[in-house]
Amino acid sequence: TTELETKLGAAALFILSCVIYFVTMFPGLPMGDSGEFMVTGIDFGVAHPPGYPLFTTMSYLAIKLIPFGTPAWRVSLLSVLFGAMFNVTVYYVVSLVGKNSVVGLMAAGWIGFSRLFWMWSIQGEIFSLNNFFCAYIMLRAYYFESCTKENILFEAKLSALTCGLSLSNQHTSVLFIIPFALRVAYKVMIIERKSLKDVCIIAMWGIGGMAWYLQMPISHFLSTPRVTWGDFSTISTFLKHMLRLDYGSSFKLVAGDTQGTFVSNFVAFVKDSSTELTVLPWAFTIFLVYTIITSAPHLFRTTVKVFLAMMGCYFIVFCSLANIENPEGLSRGVLERFWMQPSIGLLILAGIGLCRFITFLSETVHPILKNKYLLLALAIAIISVQVKVNYEENDESDNWYAYHYAQSILPHLPEDSVMLTGGDLPTNVFRYHTICEQMRPDVRVMDMQFMAADWFRDVLAQTTFAGITIPGVYRPYQTSKLQQGQYNLKLFLDANIDKFAIFVCNSVRRDEASDFDKYYTLIPYRTCKRFVKKSDIVNPVEFVEKTPNTVLDEWPMPDIRKYEDRTWEHTLKVAYLNSLSEKGTLMWQEL
Repeated sequence: TTELETKLGAAALFILSCVIYFVTMFPGLPMGDSGEFMVTGIDFGVAHPPGYPLFTTMSYLAIKLIPFGTPAWRVSLLSVLFGAMFNVTVYYVVSLVGKNSVVGLMAAGWIGFSRLFWMWSIQGEIFSLNNFFCAYIMLRAYYFESCTKENILFEAKLSALTCGLSLSNQHTSVLFIIPFALRVAYKVMIIERKSLKDVCIIAMWGIGGMAWYLQMPISHFLSTPRVTWGDFSTISTFLKHMLRLDYGSSFKLVAGDTQGTFVSNFVAFVKDSSTELTVLPWAFTIFLVYTIITSAPHLFRTTVKVFLAMMGCYFIVFCSLANIENPEGLSRGVLERFWMQPSIGLLILAGIGLCRFITFLSETVHPILKNKYLLLALAIAIISVQVKVNYEENDESDNWYAYHYAQSILPHLPEDSVMLTGGDLPTNVFRYHTICEQMRPDVRVMDMQFMAADWFRDVLAQTTFAGITIPGVYRPYQTSKLQQGQYNLKLFLDANIDKFAIFVCNSVRRDEASDFDKYYTLIPYRTCKRFVKKSDIVNPVEFVEKTPNTVLDEWPMPDIRKYEDRTWEHTLKVAYLNSLSEKGTLMWQEL
């Protein structure tokens, strides 16, 4: 293919990707962490560790500069663009290294329109941008290996800047960066014998890319976001957040002491990737490894070795440290997001391997097998099949379930209510709609995880939650062990129940309920529960029946045939059914 044909292929792929992602993207809020990124984005706040400052800043600009659509739609539009850019980058990597742009089109369509990559390209989350950066780091690795001696420092600086920007978005990209950085350092210092000054300048370019982390102290000192996570008044608290020390490390996916194993995580990836992408990428990758062992040009061989090192680094580190073992349900959905990065490496290597395989067949079977029009027809067929197979599952153009969830409870709450939440589903859905879409902005949503943080009282209690009495530092489950300046749920209710209607939207743990159950009871209130003094009610059933707005209306529910248990939509439906069950149980107990 000519250079013009390669560019036309890139343009066609970008337009096709934008159109397909755009018509299937979420019109409102996707569930999960998306709501947090939009809430922090609208006020230039800070998201959960490590802060994701680059994506937060981009979300802030998208919300402020795009003049139409919901805030959620505007941020999701960013992911659509990043997803299309990712597809084009994969196309270029395979085309340049494999010397066949039509196969590059196959590889990009194969991965870009697979279920998992499509899903994260249509919602406002950090993963679409991370996918682009990881593919672009691989593209920069090719450019670095193929550049002239005169341009090596320029390529090294640009590569360092790319790596720094990538780390400002998602930490897992460091597992692609480490092998690449070692290769750059070896070639610059050992092969080309550049000075230590040159190496330091290259490093400064990388640090410059990470300068986006200054967004966190800037947010702390120069703005007053309604939702933000952490205290950045000292270097130690800044580093604690940036390095995800609350979770133990950058590669622990959930807080706690659970631990997976390298073997279990690697086997999970092989199974999931074979399901998502078929076993063919593994076969072509193995063929590629065989070709570089037997005979291959030096540039080709060194580039592929860097790519293989990136994959190996990811598997060794991430699979050893990721602390989800035998994931089921929503945990499986959490883990599979982190399989996208090694899948990028796998598909790019497979695409390059396919280029070599086609060359091998054309030389040993018949030259027509390398005919570009025949290959183009095959590429179009692969993309068409991927789109057809995955379109229905990834069509979220009518997904308003988060809105319906918020609508089912927020408009029906008493004025100036306080809503205690736990978990991403109620917290992010209700915070987003009260702050970003002004649905009952008088309702304050208090994340109980925030309440337990040492920084909560100093950072948010005097602004977002002004007027609500915060007796100290929240320490649940410690009724008999509370120290001076600490409080549990009972003490919080004692201080505020006469001033506000207080609700909880999540299950209260049994040991937490023991803090207050002698004095307060929980009454079902639509999809949540309301705290009520036991002295104020005699018959809970009669109280529920006479209290306005406690009845749970029917509203559009996700179809569990489309949404498996790994999705937030499935979790929402389970929460709705549990609400019905809890109300029924209360009625039965009283009868």
